[in-house]
Amino acid sequence: MVPLKKRISDEQLLRHNGMLASVFELLADARTQVLAVNAAIDAQRDFWMADSALQAALTGAGPAHAELARDTNQKETKW
Repeated sequence: MVPLKKRISDEQLLRHNGMLASVFELLADARTQVLAVNAAIDAQRDFWMADSALQAALTGAGPAHAELARDTNQKETKW
């Protein structure tokens, strides 16, 4: 998904340079590209969080360890 958004953004930039697209269209495209990258990062984070929870469950680390990791992650992601 992200490489596709990058290609679309490059095409929009070419259209803007040829005066076929407005600055606002270019900014809107940049915004959608940023949102796509953020969504990809969130999906990757969710994957690794689920993977670590699975590994903790398989090794028998217990729910207290998993809850501690979850609490630490929530503190880091709050703005």
